[in-house]
Amino acid sequence: MTSLGNNQLIKNGKNMNTKNDLSRITVDIPKVDHKRLKAMAANLGISMREIILESIKERLATQSAEAECPYSHIPNDQTIKAIKRSKNKKNLVRIKDMDELRKKLNL
Repeated sequence: MTSLGNNQLIKNGKNMNTKNDLSRITVDIPKVDHKRLKAMAANLGISMREIILESIKERLATQSAEAECPYSHIPNDQTIKAIKRSKNKKNLVRIKDMDELRKKLNL
């Protein structure tokens, strides 16, 4: 471990925060999950802590991305064409109520 100054450390080539920048949490998990986590860590050659931190970071990044763009899928060509037609107000079908919509959709 080497010091970088500004309360940062490097361990195994990665920046690590000092204790002043960290919070501690306690999580109770089922014993079977603990055993699976421990086995996974052993198989990967990393600590359980590293797996948990990586999982948290992935979840937070995913949540942030979903907040920016709630539609995580990429539309296919047919959907893209339908969106363009809708924006250009081409081939729109007008309905007056839900009963008419059900009839048009054969529901």
